Amino acid sequence: MDSREIKIINIIPSKSYAHRALICDHLAGGDGTGVVCDLDSDDITATRACLKALEDGGSVLMCGESGSTLRFMLPLAGALGREVRLEMRGRLAERPMGPLEDELSRHGMTISHEDVAICAGGQLEPGTYRLPGSISSQFITGLLLSLPYLEGDSVIELTSDLRSSAYVDITIDVLRQYGVDIQKEDRRFLIPGKQRYKRKEPYTVEGDWSQAAFWLAAGAAGSCPVGVTGLKRDSVQGDRAIEEILRSFGAEITWERLVDDSDVIVAFPSRLHPSVVDIAEVPDLAPAVAAAAAAAAGDTRIINAGRLRLKESDRIESIVSCLEDAGVSAEADNDEIIIHGTGHCAGGEAETAGDHRIVMMAAVLSLISDNTTVIHGSSAVAKSYPSFFSEMKKAGLADNLITER
Repeated sequence: MDSREIKIINIIPSKSYAHRALICDHLAGGDGTGVVCDLDSDDITATRACLKALEDGGSVLMCGESGSTLRFMLPLAGALGREVRLEMRGRLAERPMGPLEDELSRHGMTISHEDVAICAGGQLEPGTYRLPGSISSQFITGLLLSLPYLEGDSVIELTSDLRSSAYVDITIDVLRQYGVDIQKEDRRFLIPGKQRYKRKEPYTVEGDWSQAAFWLAAGAAGSCPVGVTGLKRDSVQGDRAIEEILRSFGAEITWERLVDDSDVIVAFPSRLHPSVVDIAEVPDLAPAVAAAAAAAAGDTRIINAGRLRLKESDRIESIVSCLEDAGVSAEADNDEIIIHGTGHCAGGEAETAGDHRIVMMAAVLSLISDNTTVIHGSSAVAKSYPSFFSEMKKAGLADNLITER
């Protein structure tokens, strides 16, 4: 393979892995320097800041707009027996917390709400925790990170099937690498207490498949091949499903070896056809999939998308709106998105609802647009991928794009 013919992107570290590794490092007595993670996204900055506040004896935890930070820090504060005020921005205060708060309250914590903050105190106690698996896997992860630290054994029992189960797999993978044992039996997690978090070597965070999805969609839909390095081919990240999803559209995708012996996954410009994509387990892929669907001639259905309404924006409506801004016909039907792709877009003004993934979706759409795309609110990418546009420009993929902060 001649890498000069391919736009090569070195992907950023996984946000999902980084949150979990930083918390485990904290419980191991570290200060975050034991986690090798060159990622300064807003969400990871929020988690770092919360852990620093806990380390310094502070009580105000600034969670920003990060659902992971909020849902992980709340049980962590209880496990540490700390009184805290968790402050939120944006739509974070609208996202569901009730089932997690109820179980924490039943196990020793006191929780109240003040405007856009959650006030919590009390010592979290071991025991049996019963939670639905259908609302947010982050509820389960928050408990899995914290319960092993308690003095007694605990059990998590799911009262419904677990959605986005790969995120829990990520949690268990990180815990295992910090010497913490979790046993899974059907809908139950068995969590021995008195475990100590420890790691002899620095923890290096693997590459982010959810962000790589946009680059791979760009390669498949655009006019030049795009390759992504830094990804773990056998990762437990559910979002690596983007490889097979794009193949379902007819995309040509291969794994190659660069001259430095690193692996690169390459998406080549392809004649895409419509597909039916079930995103129940991989909701974060929906915007990248929608961009690919716009490049496919025919009707694509993205199904089981209901949980998108609880993201940084109502992401079903935001996806439809972004497509329509670009001149692509689309509609929402309950928990489905139907995209009437034609293979190209008109381009124009893109409103992004302050949603980082909608911003990146609009950028991918610019690659198949007849006219320049102007992205409003482009600074929202800082939530997860601050270097996205600089990488796009460096790769020569931003010629048809104007960003407005």
